[in-house]
Amino acid sequence: MSPEGLPREITRLALHLERLRPGVLDGPGPDPELARAIGAQPRPEPAELVVRASALRREIAAEGLSASSAAHWDALLVALHCHARILAGDRPGYLDEVRALFGVSPRRTDPDRYREAHRVLAGLLPGRGPVARRMQAYRDADLVPPGLLGAAVTALTAELRRATGERLGLPSGELAVVELVGGRPWTAFTRYRGGLRSRVSISTGARLRAGSLLPLLAHETYPGHHTQYCRAERAAGRHPELALRLVHSPQGLIAEGAAEVAATVLPGPGWGTVAQRVLAGIGVRIDGGLAERVENALELLGRVRQDAALLRHVDGAGPDEVVAHLTRWLLLPEDRARRVLAFLDHPQWRSYPVTYAEGAPLVRDWLARVPDGPVAGLRRLLDTPVLPADLAAPDRPEIGNGSDSAAPAGLPAARP
Repeated sequence: MSPEGLPREITRLALHLERLRPGVLDGPGPDPELARAIGAQPRPEPAELVVRASALRREIAAEGLSASSAAHWDALLVALHCHARILAGDRPGYLDEVRALFGVSPRRTDPDRYREAHRVLAGLLPGRGPVARRMQAYRDADLVPPGLLGAAVTALTAELRRATGERLGLPSGELAVVELVGGRPWTAFTRYRGGLRSRVSISTGARLRAGSLLPLLAHETYPGHHTQYCRAERAAGRHPELALRLVHSPQGLIAEGAAEVAATVLPGPGWGTVAQRVLAGIGVRIDGGLAERVENALELLGRVRQDAALLRHVDGAGPDEVVAHLTRWLLLPEDRARRVLAFLDHPQWRSYPVTYAEGAPLVRDWLARVPDGPVAGLRRLLDTPVLPADLAAPDRPEIGNGSDSAAPAGLPAARP
């Protein structure tokens, strides 16, 4: 097989898996004609796709690709092999599944970290009494008035687009259409349409807070997911690895990590003041400095969901124990904690919390080490193929330990 043919065969495998398990691909496939052809074929047996993924991994070693290109394609194949195994009824253990799909090992967090976050919040939140009650009161008081939500979303998105275009750069002709939709089980969702176009849906039933609205929109639009898709499409001519995007993959972990920290890059520190100014223009008033400090403290609780997933799927904890963990440390009411549990129990999404818990600190720490600053670092993340091991600090040996326990003997793991 030629080096040019390998991406097409890996794309073919991904498209077959997408037919059997929608949600494997992140956005449209890179070859619409190939997608139409596969859509007209009989559905393959998952066991056949397991064999095909293994065979393609062997092809990588024979292609003479550069080390970085071989590593990237192999990481995608490890994730696709794991999808195929699951569809064939051979589900790996939870830890093996996370490593195979995302290329990292999930870590547990010392509860003292969460206690410290609670102490910080206790010093920030208005009022007196238990921090959980004060956090709920703060959330209630911070809700965006329903009649102003559309205007708030439009104004903040425009400001983020302006700042991203000026400092990071946006391809000519890109467009993110942001719409409000009825109650959904998620808060926001970006669907890339191809051709530098995205549709971003914001759920009106998600109890959107004014103080967290800018980070949410930065995550989804500028410089978050929409910007990631657009710059990857432009860069795919130089780096074919960027054309095929998988939701459950090491590249997906980095994409979520970069989106999670997007607001701290653009607009950057002081984003609360930007949000306060923009929202005041439409009649929504917030204390931007307080909002930013509260969101920074809540970031310290970002690993709680991963701990809950490990409790559930590694320790075998029951639903009530997991809900108690979520309500205690995330300061959530029970009904919201049970919605989080439903996500953690979803067969296709149970491993996904690792993208936030490990992806965000991995990207944040790497950006802090980039000599020419976080904006230049983010540009490199969006324009070149990157794996978690490429971003890891020397004291993080567990990064890049992606594996697939069913891979053929003698084949490399996700990182050759």
